Amino acid sequence: MLDVTDAVVSVWGADRVGMHLNLRSDSHSVSDSDPAATFGYVARELGARKIAFIVGRESTDEPRIAPVVRKAFGGVFVANDKLTRESAEDLVAGGDADAVAFGKLFIANPDLPARFAVNAPLNAWNSATFYAKGAEGYTDYPSMRVEEAA
Repeated sequence: MLDVTDAVVSVWGADRVGMHLNLRSDSHSVSDSDPAATFGYVARELGARKIAFIVGRESTDEPRIAPVVRKAFGGVFVANDKLTRESAEDLVAGGDADAVAFGKLFIANPDLPARFAVNAPLNAWNSATFYAKGAEGYTDYPSMRVEEAA
């Protein structure tokens, strides 16, 4: 990973490179006996390379290693995973993240910022259409009605 980061930085510059890390290591049968040590090391190395940001995939469920990673990195940390508007706002307000990213929630609600602005209801996502061929699940979610936006 670090060799690839170095190669990408050599082409694009560190300020245009970010890294997405699955801090939970809970997908695709991946695990680690000491994720805080592993990702702490990775974060320190990425910080030394002065890349633009790290996106950390970790929910707010305990135990959390995002604070360890954020501190070790020393740069912009973007939280991502199972966040609600409220939990995202809490992470940023509490200093646990510089920014947040929404994946599935944004797919199901391409107008997510407008919905958040007026506290409009959110569409549920359909994970059966993720990574599928065609537009279904990516372009067919209903937009907020005009009366909801007002």
